[in-house]
Amino acid sequence: MPTLTPADVHNVAFSRPPIGKRGYNEEEVDQFLDLIEDELSRLIEENSNLQQRIDELTTELSEAQDSVEVAQKEADSARSEAQNAREAAAAEPVVVQQAAPAPVANESETNLKAAHILGMAQDMADRLTSDARREADEMVSSARSEADRMVTEANDTADRRMHETESAIAEMEAEAERKHTEMMATINQQRSVLEGRIDQLRTFERQYRTRLQDLLEGQLADLRGSNIGDSFSSK
Repeated sequence: MPTLTPADVHNVAFSRPPIGKRGYNEEEVDQFLDLIEDELSRLIEENSNLQQRIDELTTELSEAQDSVEVAQKEADSARSEAQNAREAAAAEPVVVQQAAPAPVANESETNLKAAHILGMAQDMADRLTSDARREADEMVSSARSEADRMVTEANDTADRRMHETESAIAEMEAEAERKHTEMMATINQQRSVLEGRIDQLRTFERQYRTRLQDLLEGQLADLRGSNIGDSFSSK
């Protein structure tokens, strides 16, 4: 289906109804088309803004995912360093003398330090990973909520505008029907009056013709009587 643009609404043209046929008021139709054109332009601009906001949220989501990956790499690096430190500590040669127990203490201390370093590295890696994941989840949840809210608001606005448009069209149709009914009632009333006048004129014409015929016949009769009397007198 082709997309309707404000230019299409602006350039639309309707043919005039034949004389005697019902039709909408041209000025009201133009005003309504202007409203539709303005509303369509506003909806297109709003849709463009929504799309831009969705693109921004998508970029933020991508950056959050990158942050998670970086944190994961840092955690892996910390684990690797801790593991290397523990292995290096375990690989150090330890000289044990029967008479001197100090090296055993040093070995235990080294192992404890390595374990402590490993634990700290593990805790730091877990904390970084947890923080990054929590931040990413919050950003994703916020982005989804914002996108859902904007889409819902846009749909509600579109539905409300559509309902208002349908209501306006229904009102225009009702108004046009009312005007058509009033006009037809006026025409029928005027036609009844004219038909009554025509009947009166026809009745008057018949009466006039009858009276005129009676008058002419009476005058002819008088003329005939006058001529006959003159004939007898001359004889």
